[in-house]
Amino acid sequence: MLPPAPPESTPPQSAPPESTPPESTAPESTPPQSAPLPFPIFLPLAGVRLVLLGGGEEIAAKLRLLAGSGATIEVFARSPCAGLAAAITASSARHHARAWAAGDFAAARLVFIGQDEPEPAAAARAAHAAGALVNAVDRPEFCDFLVPAIVDRAPLRIAIGSGGSAPALSRDLRARIEAAVPAAYGALAAFCRDWRARVAAALPDPDRRRRFWDGALAGRPAALALAGRSAAAGSELAAALATHQAAPARGRVSLVGAGPGDPDLLTLQGLRALQTADLVLHDCLPGPRVLELARRGARRIDVGKRCGRHAMSQAAITRLMVGHASRGAHVVRLKGGDPSIFARAGEEIAALEAAGVPFTVVPGITAACAAAARLALPLTDRALAHRLHFLTGHGESGPAEGEDWAELAARGGTLAIYMGARALPALAARMLAAGLSPATPAVAVENATLPGERRIEATLGTLAGALGACSGPALLLVGAVLARRVAIASARAVAA
Repeated sequence: MLPPAPPESTPPQSAPPESTPPESTAPESTPPQSAPLPFPIFLPLAGVRLVLLGGGEEIAAKLRLLAGSGATIEVFARSPCAGLAAAITASSARHHARAWAAGDFAAARLVFIGQDEPEPAAAARAAHAAGALVNAVDRPEFCDFLVPAIVDRAPLRIAIGSGGSAPALSRDLRARIEAAVPAAYGALAAFCRDWRARVAAALPDPDRRRRFWDGALAGRPAALALAGRSAAAGSELAAALATHQAAPARGRVSLVGAGPGDPDLLTLQGLRALQTADLVLHDCLPGPRVLELARRGARRIDVGKRCGRHAMSQAAITRLMVGHASRGAHVVRLKGGDPSIFARAGEEIAALEAAGVPFTVVPGITAACAAAARLALPLTDRALAHRLHFLTGHGESGPAEGEDWAELAARGGTLAIYMGARALPALAARMLAAGLSPATPAVAVENATLPGERRIEATLGTLAGALGACSGPALLLVGAVLARRVAIASARAVAA
């Protein structure tokens, strides 16, 4: 195994069955930046000529990194340091104990310039004239490419780059990945390499082949290969391949709770489902940052139901799920919060069961828990709230029709009301008529955990007037356990 790469050098500052609504673009995340980011590639170097200029330790590190690439490497250094001399001896590199000349760059693909090179500008010009790309350590003005921080699990390699903006951060991330990715992943990568051609011949359809590998890497073949039992892993994979060839394509559905919208609050199981999805049917709550976690080639369709405007009926959503899964696709039905709380998962589960489509339900962090966490409050309390009631302010027959508010008022506890912002005046009137005090603490949290989060802390009697219009989903919390937050808000208001 090759040693880890040295810190990166800095680059220059340039560089089907029914009609469906338009698919969301869900572009990959592109953070704000002052200049375009370099494009990462893996460049085969077998038989390629490389030239290294300089005798310092940074050139020694480059040589150690490149030694296993199969390239023809020539080093020009009058006085190589001890590390470079040892690296030259350990590799097949050819050492020239002299300064470079223009003709030395002929047919070179890459040229590396060390910090002790006295004429870096002239060397870069000569290399460019010969058609080579240049990397000059710590001299971005002469660089055509950068060398990333590398985690080596040969034949698997993980490259990390920051566009030259934060080499220390790249090194730190490399150390974290080194600790998180066992060395046995090299054996797993070799196992996959050895089976790749056979699997491709047996499964010429790329989608079926990808699904097969997804299953193998999540199952026993990968576990056995990681344990060093390559023969047993091969037997398992051969049996799975024969079964996969003989059986018709069989899809599945994952009902995934996306949580409140912050991608950091998505579960690992939900992330794995998104990364193996063929089709993502998402509502309007997860947001683009969660959608960006889906497999790059997955098709995305917005089926969200916004107040007064539905992108697609529930019956059409169900038909899409069943239809695509029946043709072998992995469909992810991505829902804000948790699928089992006011997300109509019951209707979708019933339809999938009736159609015989395999499915899994992946829970998510519901809005009530997310809002309480942002407020640093419990939803239950041994002294103040023995019960927690999940309610919806938007029922089939109107705003929370059918609720026995008098019974809820008598029982006490905390009320978590979803989709209740527009109906808040009517809901508050019913709660007050049922016996709840106007002084009962109440909080509305809009866009909980998202950058545009807004909190309105008041009482049941004043919340409707304080809330105003909402631009995003809002959760209402009502109950004595909120008293501390209201007290803090009142004290701040007096102080202001």
